[in-house]
Amino acid sequence: MKLVWAYRVTPNPFIITSATRKANERLRGSIKLFSVLGIPVEINATWLIAFAIITWSLATTAYPSFFGYWSTVQYWIAGVVTTLLLFTSVLAHELGHSLVALSQGLKVRGITLLLFGGVSRIQGEASRPRNEFFVAFAGPAVSLIIGIGLMVWWVNFAPAYENQVKLIHGVVFFTGWMNILVAGFNLLPGYPMDGGRVLRSAVWGVTGDTGRATKVAYRVGRIVFYLLIGWGAWQILNGDIVGGIWVALIGWFLMSSARAEIGGREQAKRVTSDPGGLDHPMFDVERATRPMPPMIESSWSVEQISYQGLPANPMTSMPVAKEGELVGFILRSDLDGVPLEHKGEVTVEELMNPETLRVISKTNSVRDALRTMDRHSLSQLVVMDNDFVIGVVTREDIVEALMKFRVANGLPDGNLGDSDDDRPTSV
Repeated sequence: MKLVWAYRVTPNPFIITSATRKANERLRGSIKLFSVLGIPVEINATWLIAFAIITWSLATTAYPSFFGYWSTVQYWIAGVVTTLLLFTSVLAHELGHSLVALSQGLKVRGITLLLFGGVSRIQGEASRPRNEFFVAFAGPAVSLIIGIGLMVWWVNFAPAYENQVKLIHGVVFFTGWMNILVAGFNLLPGYPMDGGRVLRSAVWGVTGDTGRATKVAYRVGRIVFYLLIGWGAWQILNGDIVGGIWVALIGWFLMSSARAEIGGREQAKRVTSDPGGLDHPMFDVERATRPMPPMIESSWSVEQISYQGLPANPMTSMPVAKEGELVGFILRSDLDGVPLEHKGEVTVEELMNPETLRVISKTNSVRDALRTMDRHSLSQLVVMDNDFVIGVVTREDIVEALMKFRVANGLPDGNLGDSDDDRPTSV
């Protein structure tokens, strides 16, 4: 049984392409568990499928094949514990990607545990080949360290005879061995897996051309994924139906994910390189401005706001007022991070950062707006007409308005609608 762990990159932080929208749809149904160093950790409903399949596989096949002196109950206990430890390893793997990305100035929107493993949602691009290598290799390195550490423990403390092997010995052995296998599997040169990103960084370093590096990694990845699908089919023909289907699905899923990310990069490139879009003299901030959403009082507790109803998207900005005057913005994710027992005590004012209140003139270019958002790590700006507030503008507002502006004015590359390809989240 293989798990695929990797990270997804949003090439440009203000571009919402059809690939990105469809990828995000695949992450719907996720529930936030907690945050680690400010990184939200979520679990997707599909994880339950993986949990059941892996536990069943371990309890009925793997453990009985290695340790024949245990009872059926012991096999199932070991299967459940090992699966939980395995997904804890998934989290550690993804944190490896995320923490290295943060150290390089990239943003991490969160980590999600999925059917085939996990994904770190990293926003932005590495600035140099070696930076991409470090981000890509960090995950497998963590898995390898965990695996080797547990196997060293097994070698030093495992009983000499099979009938003396206890649950803890078996769980340590399988958890360690599976971490080593997954580290190796994820380093296969199949973009957008970790190994594919390592290959991309190598080609980028040699050629200096990120576009060419991406194409090479994608083409090599297609070969790898076709081989995976073929291997899965061969397993099915040889009687391993569950294992074969699992491997074939991973191959298909990764191939679809690669197409999604390549498509997203191409669409983002078309948007940002279009001289008749962001820099068009008739396309200013006012065209993307929307009315100011209802404001919440800074004195309200998190519990009070919850009763008023919260937006579904955890990255949605909500304006905060103090005695009727706008003083800043707060994200729903900030509210979600407050422990349940403190929601009645913590106020919005305590969570809000006053630096989130930045303004821009309605006559400024949208590129100026995006640069201001990037400079101050903001999701929104308050739009002014002289001394009057006329609304708010977000990255998503700008992209949506840009697409409509292109279509209305017959500008090139105006059609950024969904393509025919299914584009799931890259893992």
